Amino acid sequence: MLRSLAMPKNNNIEIALGINNNCKNRIIPAMLNEVKTEAILVFARTALERYFIYIAENDYHPVVGSEADTQYVYGALKNLRDKLQDSAVNADYLVNLVQSAKQHPQLRKLAKHEEPLINYYDSMAHKVANHYRDKPSYIPEFLVVCVLHAWIVEEEKSTNFYPYLNDFDFGEIIHIFETNRKDFQKDGECIIADTFKISELIIKTLKNKKYKINGERVSKIRKKK
Repeated sequence: MLRSLAMPKNNNIEIALGINNNCKNRIIPAMLNEVKTEAILVFARTALERYFIYIAENDYHPVVGSEADTQYVYGALKNLRDKLQDSAVNADYLVNLVQSAKQHPQLRKLAKHEEPLINYYDSMAHKVANHYRDKPSYIPEFLVVCVLHAWIVEEEKSTNFYPYLNDFDFGEIIHIFETNRKDFQKDGECIIADTFKISELIIKTLKNKKYKINGERVSKIRKKK
């Protein structure tokens, strides 16, 4: 099924609500099945943005292995965050759009246009929220890497729309975390193993998610914890 590359035109209400300035050079795939990759990038951008905000606000200094390994991992992730901010929206855009469309009928066409992306992202966010319902997400940045690696490398999904993803060695970052697995133990649980587990569940959920066309309903969306 085709998804139009032409977004509904911006209007004054979109500008006033800040809906149209979430991403400068957003890439919108033409095929509906490729929207799942876009949803993965929304997931990744949202998680990385929130993680680096947390780091800044709490003066937290993450460490994985040696100083050189730490600089490599978090330098690469900051670079990835910047690339994602330029080419994919985040969950705040989707939440704001859905909520605003309830009050402003002129936004309903745009909300309907975004419904496939909303559905796919929501399925992943719901899975993550359930997994971490009774425990914190200790290394969300590693979850992002695992999900991207699983989708792009293991599932062999196309990166034609997002060629910058080919510049990131997700396997090497995973190797660094794996090598330092002993440093990621919490209350008798291996956080590395747990992160692999939830990343597999996320990918399985997204692969199995079917978008059903509904001419009247705009999907709800869950905020990622």
